[in-house]
Amino acid sequence: MKSRYAAHLIFKIDFKPVKKGAYYFDMTTLVLTKLVLREINKDNRVLDMGTGTSSIIGLTLWKQCGCYVVCSDINPEIISMAQENVEFNQAPIQVKHSNLFENIEEDFDVVVFNPPYVPTKKGTMSNLSKQFQSQWDGGEDGSVIVKQFLDELQQIKRSVKAYVGVNYWYLPKEKFLPMIEIKKDLKLRKIYRHTFLPIEVFIIEKKYVPKI
Repeated sequence: MKSRYAAHLIFKIDFKPVKKGAYYFDMTTLVLTKLVLREINKDNRVLDMGTGTSSIIGLTLWKQCGCYVVCSDINPEIISMAQENVEFNQAPIQVKHSNLFENIEEDFDVVVFNPPYVPTKKGTMSNLSKQFQSQWDGGEDGSVIVKQFLDELQQIKRSVKAYVGVNYWYLPKEKFLPMIEIKKDLKLRKIYRHTFLPIEVFIIEKKYVPKI
């Protein structure tokens, strides 16, 4: 969705214009945000991973829930635009340049991730933005970034609940589930499937018990 008006109407947030080739949100963003808002409260500490140019998920969760939010993204240009939107809304949100969990030092108990899951060839054939390729490119079969995310999530030394949203036209659960099942420290608690949009949200728990 590249409509600034539609983004404002749906998420009740004021956004700055995005650059050519960028977009405000997609179907996954919409479904993921609405689901997480139903499940968290103001006491949660949220990491909005892959926040995108407008930090829509992070800003919406902060504004409607009042929770603590940190936003992150791997693309420096996206980080710059996300920071502008955070400041534009006078939100107390930190925006971090990070490859997944690499530079995240803050405590958090919830991770919300709309990962890049479009297979490279499909995205190229659809003329998706090369400038903002990190937002959509999930590698050869769409699962590369999700696999890396799950690898790193398992290594985190804290208990975390992760909400990972994907479009199953690109990354069906038949590919997603085996990646979780081999992680002994991760438990799939639920798969939320939208009624009419092709979106599934995988709710995953990581339980951490410090060694004494």
